[in-house]
Amino acid sequence: MDIASILPAFDVAEVDPTGAGDCFGGAFVACRRLGMSPQQALDYANAAGARNVTVQGPMEGAGTRAELDSFIAQTTRRA
Repeated sequence: MDIASILPAFDVAEVDPTGAGDCFGGAFVACRRLGMSPQQALDYANAAGARNVTVQGPMEGAGTRAELDSFIAQTTRRA
C-alpha cells in the first residue's frame, strides 16, 4: 500500500515554506516519543509542516498539539 494514499497531503495555500521541514521533523519525533504509531506521527508531522507554510516566517506557524488537532479536523486533504 502506498503511504501517499494512506495519508494524503493537506490542501493549503503556501505563503512561506521556510521552517516547514523543521516543524515536520520536530512533530514526528515528538509524536513518536509520546508513543504514537509511525502512521499517526506522520499525520501530525504532515499537519505541522502544512500549517507552518500558511503564514510568513519560519516558526510563526508552529502549533501546539491542540492547534494541530484542530488543523487536522478542519483542513481538507488532497485526493
